[in-house]
Parts: sequence; structure tokens; C-alpha cells
Amino acid sequence: MDETEVTQRSKSVATKEGLMTEDTTLISTSTGIKTKTKRRLYTWDEIPEWQRDNEHIRSGYVSETKSLKECFCSLFYLHNESVNIYTHFLPGLCFLGVVLFDNYAIKKYDTTTWIDYAMIDFFFLGGFTCLMMSSLFHCLKCHSIEVATFGNKLDYLGIVALVVSSMVSLLYYGFHDNKPYFFTFSGLTVLFGACCTVASLKERFRSREWRAYRAALFVAFGLSALLPVIAGLIRYGFEETCARIQLKWIVLEGIFYITGAVLYGTRFPECLSPGIFDIWGNSHQIFHVLVVVAALCHLKALLRTYELVHSTGLGTHSF
Repeated sequence: MDETEVTQRSKSVATKEGLMTEDTTLISTSTGIKTKTKRRLYTWDEIPEWQRDNEHIRSGYVSETKSLKECFCSLFYLHNESVNIYTHFLPGLCFLGVVLFDNYAIKKYDTTTWIDYAMIDFFFLGGFTCLMMSSLFHCLKCHSIEVATFGNKLDYLGIVALVVSSMVSLLYYGFHDNKPYFFTFSGLTVLFGACCTVASLKERFRSREWRAYRAALFVAFGLSALLPVIAGLIRYGFEETCARIQLKWIVLEGIFYITGAVLYGTRFPECLSPGIFDIWGNSHQIFHVLVVVAALCHLKALLRTYELVHSTGLGTHSF
């Protein structure tokens, strides 16, 4: 039997179709050196039909792997999902870190109780769930159509978790002295969240016929955030409502979310120059960054309302 030695090398190849990466295995034997090349990245025309989502992204695809190991190995080389993975994975770890070390991360007052930690941690856990579900989906979507479909469901579930945790935690402080308002609007938020969860997970509601209804449900879910704002304006007036929920930060949060959604829906900027933004700077990546920025705006509002309640002595009158 011949004695063999195996050496692996990787290189990126720029072609007219875009970026492609090759793994070259050098096999040394007593009779000479043999090479075996396996490409890691592929173009739009080379991937299966089910993987095609954005025709303006022309290259940098990890083709169907049918292997969890290969999917996780893709974390360690650059492809057109790398930015989508890490722009949510790294902030997600930071969110989890705050939950684990909340005693050090959250300012403490004499009136601070375990409920305060629970409410703030609830937001961070919702954000962690959303960001990690998203990064996991983008990492594993190249496995197979079955895994990609299931991952997409989890991605939507993460969005629901973020919206519910964001609204309930802020409502707790915005209506700290008004239990009926808090429970009414929190209950409505949870109800919408449950409906969106069913619409995301049940195959019947994911069909083409239900697409418009599913989209309308998510839009209604988002717009339901206006109801407590309107109620607050009627009950407390403009200035006090702005202070109670830090409305300027909430508006800024909405601007970032809407901007990201519009860019994602219109495929801007890659629609202007297909193939140029394959690896860096495409609409989905920008959307991911804006989601994190919007979540940080909400965090700012939440912490300011928490501090306002306790620094003014109102914390002793809350739940």
C-alpha cells in the first residue's frame, strides 16, 4: 500500500460571475501528487431553485450541503450570508450577557425589585431569541429545503418574541400606575403575538393563498403599538406621554425598523448594481444592522422609563 500525505489549501477565486472559493486537497503518494478541488461558493445560476431568493445577489452562495457540519464550517469562511449571521449572532450574545449579569448592567435604586429585573430581562431575552433565531436560520438555510423552511419559521417566531417582549416591558413602566391599561394592552400584544405565531408555524397559513392575510396580520401586530400611545396621549397629554414611554426613542426605533423593511423589500442597493453587493452592503445586511440599532433605541427608552419611575419615587407605587 502506498504511503500518503494529505494537505488542504483554500483560496478565493474572482471570476466574471463573482466571488468563488475553492478547497484544494493535495494528496502525496509514492507515485506522485494528486489534487482534488472542491468549490465552496457558487453563483446564482448554479444553486438549486429553492435557494434562490434575491436575483440581484449573483455569487457567494453556499450550495445545498445536506450536512450540519458543513453548515457550521461555513461560519469560518466568507460567503454572502456571513454578514447576516454575525450582525445578529454577536449582538445576540451581548443581550444574553446582560441577562446573566443584570445585577451589574442595570442601575439599582432603593425601590428596585425583582420585577424590574424580570421586565428588563424579558426584553433582553426577547432580543436574544430574535437575533439568535435569525443567525441560526442564515447559517443553516444552505442545508436543505426542509431545514431552510423550518429555520424560516423560527426566524418569524423570533420576530414575534422581540415585539412582544419590547412592548410588554415598556408598557409596564409607561403605565406603572395604571394596571387596567397595562393588562389591556399587554394582553392585546400577547394575543396578536400568539396569532402571528400560529400563522408562522402552521403550514396551512404559510400557503400562497394565505400570504396576504399573513402579511396583514403582521402589519396589524406592528400597528397595535400605536394603541397604547394614543391612549396615553388622551389620558396624560403629550408631554407626560413622551416622558412615560420616551416617545422620541420609540419614534426613532420605528424609523429604523421601517427604513430597514423598505430597503429589504425593494432590494436596494443591489437592485442598482447586481453582483456588486453580493458579500458586503446588500439590503438584507443593512436591514439586519438597522434591526439591532432599533432594538438599542428601544433599550434606551426602556432604561430611561425605568430610571424615571424610580428616581422620582414612583417605583413604590408600581405593581
